[in-house]
Amino acid sequence: MGVTHNATASKFLILILLSIFSGGLTADNISFEVRTPPVVNVGETFRLEYVLKGARDGLNFRVPRFSDNFEIKSGPHISNNASHSGTNYEVWKSYLYIVEAKEKGTFSMPVSTVEIEGVEYKTVEVQLKVLAEGENSEHFQYDIDAFLRTQVSRTEIYEDEAIVLSCQLYTKVPILEVKDTDYPVLADFEVGGKPFYDHEGIPVFRQEKYNGGLYSVSDLRKIVIYPNRVGKLTIPEVQAAFTFDKRALDEPRKGLYPGEKRGEGVDKLLRSEPISVRVVTLPKNKPDDFSDAIGKFKLRSEIKGSQVKVGELFALKLTIEGIGDLGLASAPILDLPNGLEIYDLKSEDYSFFGDSGIQSDKTFGYLIIAKESGTYRIPPARFVYLDPESGTYNVLTSSEYTIAVAEHKIKGTVVASRY
Repeated sequence: MGVTHNATASKFLILILLSIFSGGLTADNISFEVRTPPVVNVGETFRLEYVLKGARDGLNFRVPRFSDNFEIKSGPHISNNASHSGTNYEVWKSYLYIVEAKEKGTFSMPVSTVEIEGVEYKTVEVQLKVLAEGENSEHFQYDIDAFLRTQVSRTEIYEDEAIVLSCQLYTKVPILEVKDTDYPVLADFEVGGKPFYDHEGIPVFRQEKYNGGLYSVSDLRKIVIYPNRVGKLTIPEVQAAFTFDKRALDEPRKGLYPGEKRGEGVDKLLRSEPISVRVVTLPKNKPDDFSDAIGKFKLRSEIKGSQVKVGELFALKLTIEGIGDLGLASAPILDLPNGLEIYDLKSEDYSFFGDSGIQSDKTFGYLIIAKESGTYRIPPARFVYLDPESGTYNVLTSSEYTIAVAEHKIKGTVVASRY
């Protein structure tokens, strides 16, 4: 029984394999085509390939007849190929010639025929444009799916509000070089000192879907800008020149053949579309202690030294963080009781580009000195900012602290504690 079962299974498997392999031999699935780049230069070698798809073999392949405008460097290189993807199985046969263009002009590539089971298949006539040696071919028929896109983190902003301006390259073709970039003068904006990003060398790419297609996307530049005036402001186009990998534009390579030169780059100049930003005035009823910060923020506080002596310094640290620029934000208002004085105030700010715009973190460090002994209540500090989405002024407050200050044994001495 076991032998009979194995034999039956083997026959069944053979029938499945035969049905798979024979699927590519139906007349509907067979085609014969010629592949060539649309444009080359005089003296350049290129691949001219006749491809029989849907069959592993053919009879009476007619060798193409080349004119004196071309020189065959090698070929035909004949190969049988197959690919398998899921349930799809494809076979094809390739007749490859390495050819050098000798004269400038537009020429028809030789037509060829091949016979399969008594049926003749013929390639269609295709045109090849040959440019002069060294002539730039960027404007001739290469369909490079790539574009520049400029974006801002917000298109409607308040006066003095910082936004992120980014220039991005979207491409489906690998690039060999960023040749040149021309960023416009932003007459209606001031450019912030930080954060600031400019690509160096070959940009780093990520994958992103756009308009239904999957692109490799790279940030060429990111800067922070501030509007100079109220109204509709325009950000002009950006233009940049790139060298794209010509090998990716031609048919996929299957190795180098004798007489064939390695692929070179194709230059193309890209331009972005101008974009507009609408700038409006600040909402009315602005508080007197408005910090000039616009965004969404949180406030946290920390004190070091809740028990000190007269003449000693203790530290209060207030940290504001969130989405928005804090570079020019004023310090939170701290109303100290009599007997306590601010000895020194320092600030440190850190910002970077986040997914929602500028991500900021600013710390204000207050060094406070007690002039008299006693118990002091340090009320909450107050920080006022504008929420651009709601158009309202919001108030953040820190924690309240109680400080016990004792008499110092040696009067008149100021001792600084570590912060």
